[in-house]
Amino acid sequence: MRDMERLELTVLSLDRPFASVMRVTGQIDTNMQGPWSAPNVAVRMELEQPADGRATTRVYTVRHFDAAEGLVEIDFVLHEGDGPAMRWLRAAVPGTKVWMTGPRQHFVPPQTPGRRAAMLADDTAVPAIHAILAAWPDGQAGTVWIDSVEPDLLASLPAPKDVTRHLLLRGPQDPPGTSQALRAVADTLTDPAAWTVWAAGERQEMRDLRSALTGRGFARSDLQILGYWRHGVSSSEVDRQRLAEYERIRAMNLPMEALDDADLPI
Repeated sequence: MRDMERLELTVLSLDRPFASVMRVTGQIDTNMQGPWSAPNVAVRMELEQPADGRATTRVYTVRHFDAAEGLVEIDFVLHEGDGPAMRWLRAAVPGTKVWMTGPRQHFVPPQTPGRRAAMLADDTAVPAIHAILAAWPDGQAGTVWIDSVEPDLLASLPAPKDVTRHLLLRGPQDPPGTSQALRAVADTLTDPAAWTVWAAGERQEMRDLRSALTGRGFARSDLQILGYWRHGVSSSEVDRQRLAEYERIRAMNLPMEALDDADLPI
């Protein structure tokens, strides 16, 4: 795809900025500094490579890119289980190499005069929020709400003067995506003429959020809502559903704009 490349990342360090997060800093060799420096870009990492099959991949947002040094920061939210990402993290050390493809540009809040940008996120979307706020333009009003277990999270984020930030602190015993805190925030956004909405998190919560907002009169063009993950469903299964829908759209000769992640049956 245009402005994307497959390249190798060399791990330089692994750090724990929070108990629930592992930050991987790696280096890449690229001449595409512009696309990599854009806010909210994602990469597909090849975490496991079977000898006789397709690589197991996962998509992650680039938290920060240092164009001068070719440094990439990627945050992994730690969780129970023995999935590909957790296995890769346990084995990774400085010097580990991993192939990845990117950068793929994801949505950023529109800059709309007279309207405030609402941004709603769970822990998995914090890297996207960080990248978006780091590039926030002067004069654009915004409000961020983050559902997280980390009480010191806001101190780690950029603080543009035109953006207010709110932490919706979740108890450590409460599974992510179950608090309905983001849905409660969405229920306070009652004037479609005053807001645009960017949101990312658990798929069913994002689907409910989108339904509530469209039912309140928000146009779909004013909503940028993406489900990053789904309770009880592996990311591999979500990828299979996306690929099947992609193939269906190609077979019907429809534009890729017809691929709406929120409409996937998962």
